[in-house]
Amino acid sequence: MTLPTRRDTTKMILKPNTEDFPKGAVGSTKGYLKLIIIALLSYSMGYFHGSRNNLISMELPHASTKNLISQDDKPLIQNKSLIHDETLIHPFEQSTFKEYLPNRKTDGYNYFHRYVELFSKDGLDPPKDMDDLPMLHIWPTYFEAYHNHWQRFRGQDEVVFMEIGVQSGGKIPMLRDYFGPGFIYVGIDINDACRKFDNNDWVNIEIGDSKDPTFLEYIKKKYPKVDVFLDDGGHSMDQQRVAFRELLPHVQPNGVFMCEDLSTSWGKTFSGMPHKDSRDSVFLHGTMYGLIHRTIDWLNSGWIPGGVMKEDFSDLESRDFFGNNESLWKEFQHTVKSVHVYSQIVVYEKGHVNEAFTTQTVGSSIPYSNSEKIVYEKTDWNKVLSKVQSYTKSHW
Repeated sequence: MTLPTRRDTTKMILKPNTEDFPKGAVGSTKGYLKLIIIALLSYSMGYFHGSRNNLISMELPHASTKNLISQDDKPLIQNKSLIHDETLIHPFEQSTFKEYLPNRKTDGYNYFHRYVELFSKDGLDPPKDMDDLPMLHIWPTYFEAYHNHWQRFRGQDEVVFMEIGVQSGGKIPMLRDYFGPGFIYVGIDINDACRKFDNNDWVNIEIGDSKDPTFLEYIKKKYPKVDVFLDDGGHSMDQQRVAFRELLPHVQPNGVFMCEDLSTSWGKTFSGMPHKDSRDSVFLHGTMYGLIHRTIDWLNSGWIPGGVMKEDFSDLESRDFFGNNESLWKEFQHTVKSVHVYSQIVVYEKGHVNEAFTTQTVGSSIPYSNSEKIVYEKTDWNKVLSKVQSYTKSHW
């Protein structure tokens, strides 16, 4: 059974219409009450996370998953953004502290933790019949970042996911199960053996070197739409920095660019620099993590001229402030809304970048300097909140 969204739940409670269900799906008052109980739970919890047995598997009288599908095989309760699994929490939301692998716990348990809980070799009871499943080798510490920034794409009619670094193909089934049937995978790898995963449908494999701008230009022309990009490739400084420069602008205006395994910025075999950090000029301008530091400056470039109450981009542009090597900053400042840095992973959220401005509400104010020693009356917060909530209609 597909569970309703909060909005759907309100409709079901206020205006139930049993004609919307196939004959026999709701065979009694008791059955209908159980449906309402499930709907109320979905409203109060938002989404479900917990044990293996979830509400989807609850028995409904005279009903089954088959009964809840119409003749044209479309769910009667249609909401493409809803994925009916128990492990979905809202982005940036904490879950109960949960052990998902022996001696491994998290307070951000989500779908990806559930996936490794089910299939990891380190799990308590991994399946014995999954020899054909592509093996996934991954840092579970990435899972919160994945869900925080990818959840909004779940269930969309189409989401194009481009990844550098296919390797054994282990992410492909996990991502398809996470995003839903609209998922399209574009995998880039230097290993020709990865072609085995291409199915001429929703899995597309391209063979080439991610540090080659000519190859990446070909990729951009062949795949003009990319919603989510993940760099999990060779991890060398050249590869990561070239991919960033070439593909961040290519990601859709409301898309996400992500680069992981940032520890290589300190690894010699990847041209990283052990025991260095952003205070070192060579590290700052020669490593991926150094570039991330630079992009934080780009994000706030409008404030660099010193106008604390007004952004000024033209000043830096006229000075060519960041130099030719960082020319991407001019596009970056108008297309990237935020930079999120996690351990070993960075996320660039693209979107509409608003012009910074301040506004003031109606009401009384206190001067920044109380030079006249004015004595103010105590605030009657009950009165203030009563007035505020008469407009906001808050139920608190």
